[in-house]
Amino acid sequence: MDAPTLAVLVAGLLVALVCLVAGLNGRAPGPVTVGATVLLQVGVLAYLGLYLWRQVAGQSPGGPGWELWAYLVTVAFLPAVALIWAREERTRWSTFVLSVAAFTVAVMAARSAQIWYGVGFG
Repeated sequence: MDAPTLAVLVAGLLVALVCLVAGLNGRAPGPVTVGATVLLQVGVLAYLGLYLWRQVAGQSPGGPGWELWAYLVTVAFLPAVALIWAREERTRWSTFVLSVAAFTVAVMAARSAQIWYGVGFG
């Protein structure tokens, strides 16, 4: 696993944990959970930019390109949609939504790397 993927994976899991603990403590989205999710969103956009740069530079994924970009576009939208949800519904459940979005980002980033490197494609 390359360093950018590992960074997004670890960041996603940490943000998910922070938001999960806050939600279990009954807290609505606050500066810590929202700020962590915003930082994750910035990291995800940089991650998407990295894959775009790789393809523009002439590299190609080991797996299907359409699948890679489906994952990357979804990953790019997840934190943003969760943040909109958290802004509109200020309850502890929104903190859980931030947690689930962050966990999903971590998993989908790891899968994106697998598609890029052709892991699991015979």
